[in-house]
Amino acid sequence: MRVKTEEKRQGFVDAAFQVFSEMGFEHASMSEIAARAGGSKATLYSYFQSKEEMFAEFMTAAAQQEASAAFELLKTSLPVRETLVRFGKHYLTAVLKPRLLAVRRLANHEGGRSNVGALFHERGPKPGWQMVADFLQQLGDAGQLRSCNTAIAAAHLRGLYEAELLEQCLVGTPADTSSRNIARVVWRAVDVFMAAYGPTDTRH
Repeated sequence: MRVKTEEKRQGFVDAAFQVFSEMGFEHASMSEIAARAGGSKATLYSYFQSKEEMFAEFMTAAAQQEASAAFELLKTSLPVRETLVRFGKHYLTAVLKPRLLAVRRLANHEGGRSNVGALFHERGPKPGWQMVADFLQQLGDAGQLRSCNTAIAAAHLRGLYEAELLEQCLVGTPADTSSRNIARVVWRAVDVFMAAYGPTDTRH
């Protein structure tokens, strides 16, 4: 019974992705989502109390599915540069996938119109990048990075990872998202980050 319940819930989330992607938040309806999922509106409301919650849930679920493996790579004892490169390749590959690009577009579009963009940020990117800040703090405490505001350092790292490719992909400009080019982009990003935040003592 539990499996069926989870399958039904996932069915609603998948249907929501289709409906919100096609219609946007304002024009999408719970009735349409229920119909696409092959369920009833009453059943849908038993899982999600509102369209806002439904919207935030599908965006958060997509982000977690695609990016969670990247953040797990921070739990490692590998050298700093190697860890940041491995993490960056997984992260950038995830955020450039069509599903996550669609989620980012929707979140940006709704950001000035409702609270769902902020809700997505609170549930998805914010806790993920807090993990990065915590990891950078550990590195700083161990003398492997300079003493710094790690929240700002994490924001800089994210910006460096995304700088060369994300905007092009969001607006539909042709971009080289091959694994080879992503690796090059990430190496350049980590080089800049380490130049700014690497330890002043070259023995580390």
